[in-house]
Amino acid sequence: MRRAVPLFLLLLLFAACSRDRNPAPAKIRVGSYNMAILGETKTARTSTMGVMAKIAAGFDIMAMQEVGSNGSTASDDSCAKALDAFLARVNETAGGDFYAFVRGDQYAFVYRKDRLEVKSWKLYGGAQKFTYPPLLAYFKVLGRPLDFLMMTVHTRPSLAGAEVPALAAAMDETAVALGETDILCAGDFNADGSYYTEGTGIELAGFPSSRFISVIPNDADTTVAPDGLAYDRIELSSSMSGDYAGSWGVVKPGEIYDLAGCEGTEKNAGTERALSDHYPVWAEFSTTADRD
Repeated sequence: MRRAVPLFLLLLLFAACSRDRNPAPAKIRVGSYNMAILGETKTARTSTMGVMAKIAAGFDIMAMQEVGSNGSTASDDSCAKALDAFLARVNETAGGDFYAFVRGDQYAFVYRKDRLEVKSWKLYGGAQKFTYPPLLAYFKVLGRPLDFLMMTVHTRPSLAGAEVPALAAAMDETAVALGETDILCAGDFNADGSYYTEGTGIELAGFPSSRFISVIPNDADTTVAPDGLAYDRIELSSSMSGDYAGSWGVVKPGEIYDLAGCEGTEKNAGTERALSDHYPVWAEFSTTADRD
């Protein structure tokens, strides 16, 4: 049964993460976060970066969108510098050299290199059309059977009606092309509100339950705005049904951290918007068997 984790359990999970140095964990926690333009301005905001680093250190893998820019306009060098600065804060928070990243375009995966290895990564180049082609990476859990392909995406809001269903097709296509049926797609789908008709049930429209698992349900709230919109999603290929541990959540930083010192604009300093206009989403997976 899919379930959201209560706040007090979430706090315990995040606190335990920094203490757990088991290189072969029975479970991994995978997250996704629209960073709201992680560039030179934001990385210079010490307190804001401190909170965002704490969030990242609560995951074994965190997919990131808007690295450098919101429109793939930042230079490759500036994106790399922003990630280097962010990674340094994450490792400082984690208490050692535990995290690494792979990146492409406005995307990145920050991951625990003592728990996972990246076998390969690339930007999607298949038949489906996206404004910002997704980043793909093939992860293997060290010392455990579980391996899977992970995609992260940021759809163009005005084209979400076409790009969200294209993700389902891209997942199917990638499974065939790369010979790996276990595929996890996480990111800012813009899959709600005026951008996309999400459907009336739990499953996201365009991702039929016969082939996919919609981890983040349609009634989730993944944005700081008061509208209760589920823009940020995690979709799984059905072959991961035995690997998905059934736990998911939305991190609302204002309920966990003291944000009073977070730098930002005149309007958002000291608030959740100083971090991002999105909340991180996450899910847990068992690593003890690879059931595809």
